[in-house]
Amino acid sequence: MKKLILSAVVATTLVTNVLANDAVTTNKEWTSSSLREAQSNRPAGDAARGAELNESLMCSSCHGKQGLPPTHRWPAVAGQLESYTYKMLLDYQSGARNEDNRANIMTAVANMMSTQDMADVAAYYASLTAPTLQQKAAPTLVTDGDKGRLITACASCHGLSGQGGIKGTPAIAGQTSETLKRALEMYRSGDRDSDLYSVMRQASQTLTNSEIDSLADYYSGNN
Repeated sequence: MKKLILSAVVATTLVTNVLANDAVTTNKEWTSSSLREAQSNRPAGDAARGAELNESLMCSSCHGKQGLPPTHRWPAVAGQLESYTYKMLLDYQSGARNEDNRANIMTAVANMMSTQDMADVAAYYASLTAPTLQQKAAPTLVTDGDKGRLITACASCHGLSGQGGIKGTPAIAGQTSETLKRALEMYRSGDRDSDLYSVMRQASQTLTNSEIDSLADYYSGNN
């Protein structure tokens, strides 16, 4: 039933957007100063209210009550950094994230949210226990990158353990492998383009499919 209601909300929101604008209005590309300003204006989040919104806005239908999705099709959000969740919701609301049907669903939900709602949901997810990675050998791209292809080591921003938080990057430890693969593939193709200064688009541009699989398996904990 929740999924049927969510589908109706998505359809209604998309039709409304088309009638009002003929297209979703996209946000200007982030700069360090504009992102810093957006984050400085972020309201203080209320995790308890965020837990309620996770249910009432049906976020839990895809992301789970405790931030862990029921299937690998959807991202895990448990323990995600407040700043990152808040930015993503702003991106969905503005249309900066519009790469596929999943983004359309998120845009429909984000359009119902105030900045306070976004801050509260972000605070709730950040309050949940984040997945951790087991001790294991990391791929060379994680530890060293590839100077020949101008690929910076993944760990320099996301951390060796995937904890994130460096240069505004998300926590990715224990993220579903499908989500990680999809993100890297869409950054590589340019379909996803809301990253600050095109950092992820540049880093992923020359990645092979096997390298994407290896990185996704490492940070998801699958190997």
